[in-house]
Amino acid sequence: MVTSDSAVYYVCVPGEDAVASQLTNTNDVTAAVPSAATSADAVDAFSSTIAAIPSVLLSGGGRLPLVSLGTGSGQHADVATATSLWIRNGGRAIDTAHDYMDQRAVRKGIASSGVPASSLFLTTKISCGTYDKASRQIADNLRQLGVPTVNLTLIHFDYCDAGGSLESTWKALEDAKADGKTRAIGVSNFSPADLQKLKRQARVWPPAINQCSLSIGFHDDATIKYCDEQSIVYMGYSPLCGGVNGSSCTHGGVMSLPQVKAVAAAHSVSPAQVALKWIVQQGRPLATAVARADYIREDLDLWSWGNLTDMEMETLSAI
Repeated sequence: MVTSDSAVYYVCVPGEDAVASQLTNTNDVTAAVPSAATSADAVDAFSSTIAAIPSVLLSGGGRLPLVSLGTGSGQHADVATATSLWIRNGGRAIDTAHDYMDQRAVRKGIASSGVPASSLFLTTKISCGTYDKASRQIADNLRQLGVPTVNLTLIHFDYCDAGGSLESTWKALEDAKADGKTRAIGVSNFSPADLQKLKRQARVWPPAINQCSLSIGFHDDATIKYCDEQSIVYMGYSPLCGGVNGSSCTHGGVMSLPQVKAVAAAHSVSPAQVALKWIVQQGRPLATAVARADYIREDLDLWSWGNLTDMEMETLSAI
């Protein structure tokens, strides 16, 4: 659970569609307050309603806010506008990737928000390939985003291009971290077997993040358990099981489930907020694909209305 005793807070306001990850030690979940320079003119009038976004401590350094904007779901007709709206409403973490081909739009959205990129937590990803290809994509990401460094870079998938390997791609990330091009490194969609293979050759261990599909309707408990044992933060995507990335979700869109609706009614919040709360209340970060301002405010407003009860958490976990 996230408690005020262990938290530092990001100032933000109310948001709908996301991703997540869990820590076993809640003392590692904190939050931080942005400076007046980054929160005054940049945040819409909605920001007068303040909620707290805790963050999670990463093994490679830095703190990742528990809710990020995920840009790669295909749900954004205009990524630049969605990015700007997210930031102006108090969001401070953006999750993108080389393969999304939207990083220039992310850069444009950041520029129009009035908040400097240095005040944000930027996550990006590269594909698994040769050392040279991985190094090129790392450089491309920085160039497209218009920044000298990012907070976190992940290997996007566990399958590799011809001639490539997890080991060579991880080595490129390790070197990029040493060179200051990324502050932390991690993986996405990795199984325990993939992680064990990587561990045998890694100089930097553990990965800061393993980002995988996670929702009330789908949770890979074996991989979650392994990541917790290895001090790897398990972060979720497709938290509402919506869109292409939610194809692994057993129950489809979780917002229509009667158990989710009942909990939402009990707390006078939306089903989406309940679905996201189930993730972040475990201390796990998530990435949400959202473009509408009202849904953005819902997705960011997960802490102003208290916690789900133990019984509610158990009911949702059993779905």
